[in-house]
Amino acid sequence: MSTFVSDQNLMHEAKIVWLVDISKMPWVRESEVDFSTRKGVSKKRLSELQQGQTLVGYAELEDDAPPTGNHSFIRRIFTLRENDNEAYKVDNPTQAYHPAEAVEPLSIEPKHKGLSPSKKSQIAVRVPRSLFSKLKRYVQQTGISQTDVIVSALASHLDSVEDLPIIQRILELEKRVSVLEIKS
Repeated sequence: MSTFVSDQNLMHEAKIVWLVDISKMPWVRESEVDFSTRKGVSKKRLSELQQGQTLVGYAELEDDAPPTGNHSFIRRIFTLRENDNEAYKVDNPTQAYHPAEAVEPLSIEPKHKGLSPSKKSQIAVRVPRSLFSKLKRYVQQTGISQTDVIVSALASHLDSVEDLPIIQRILELEKRVSVLEIKS
């Protein structure tokens, strides 16, 4: 998770507004900036924020969100710098560059920090030894790839009807995997 965003400043987020299609973006930069309003971005502020970078999204606050000082509101923004496109072109995703403030755009939700791109593959890779032999047997029996089995199980877990935000379900899954790793 990004250390550049304060948990306290996320408490009053209402929604995330995307200005571009983020579905194919491996990461965006997550940061906080002062705004004079709870919602929207004025043309003047957009021009200021777009110097040396492109604003791809921003958070909007709840109607009753209090100002943080000097009648301003700290809100998250999501950007790409001009040279970030070069980092996207790395052929090997395990060697792909991403800055410390990078987060996976599809993991971003109101009131929750985005997940680091390096966390993305850890769930699929971190299979405890006790489950790995079961996974191998299942893969041999069905002919389905390990990745497909894990992604299918993960999707079932994340699509459950529990009344928890998806980010919370991912964090709980991480805890469960850690417990299984300790037992192995």
